Amino acid sequence: MKKMILQFSALAALIVLSGCASSFQKDELDEISTYPAVQQQPSVYLDLAFGGKLNGKLWTETDKQNQDYLRNRCIQKLEESGLFSTISDSKENTDLQLYVAIIDNKIVDSSKMPISALTLFLVPYTTTDNFRMLALIKKSNTGDQVKVSLSSSVDHRQALWLAPLAPFKTSKSAIEICTDRIFENLCMEIYKTGWIK
Repeated sequence: MKKMILQFSALAALIVLSGCASSFQKDELDEISTYPAVQQQPSVYLDLAFGGKLNGKLWTETDKQNQDYLRNRCIQKLEESGLFSTISDSKENTDLQLYVAIIDNKIVDSSKMPISALTLFLVPYTTTDNFRMLALIKKSNTGDQVKVSLSSSVDHRQALWLAPLAPFKTSKSAIEICTDRIFENLCMEIYKTGWIK
């Protein structure tokens, strides 16, 4: 009886651990730890749009939720940079206009999912979030424009051997780091226009 209980416990633990997933940055952008000091901080109008794709096809289930989250994070990163005076949702009396479009193309290889599940995730299963940001920065008084394109990706691996990393490499935290880094690099690209003194 003890042997049977031990076997059942081992099997239960294996099933629980088999769902362990960890996420890792891929194609990382530079981490921006400090921003240049500026004397004149322009005000910025921000318009941000988000679109989700799954294997190249539109997948809009969470677009509104993701758009709201990314807009708030973008505002936070613009404010934290110290490069801008105010971030507004009105174009009136703003020095710069910032139009941001972000696409997340999630790549899922569904052919590997059954094999991974049948082996209790001994054979790993991977999905990838590919974030691409296109931004248009416009100077309100002259109409001058600069376009910026940034991209970064996150791999999500589901495998039994990743169990020790699961608490530290969660999908949510990896995606937050990835998108925050895109916004931090966007701040630097705006600074590089020379429109901030």
